Amino acid sequence: MTVLVTGGAGYIGSHMVHALLDAGEPAVVLDNLATGFDWAVAQGALLLLAKPRLRWRASPKPRSRSMMVAGPTCDFGIASRAGFE
Repeated sequence: MTVLVTGGAGYIGSHMVHALLDAGEPAVVLDNLATGFDWAVAQGALLLLAKPRLRWRASPKPRSRSMMVAGPTCDFGIASRAGFE
């Protein structure tokens, strides 16, 4: 199962990615590196860089059949800012 880890370049997310890879699960990391580091992402994980303040819009239906099949099968949402204002 392919796992998407948002915030996977931060402290907690990078440890999650290491554990997933150690368990033999493929991992994809989505991070804007605002507080994370590219060197923290484990080798073997795919790192997708996002722009800060990126806003996601959910599509009502996939644009193609391949998007339904190729997408991650699980998501760990660990991305968050440290502290509150």
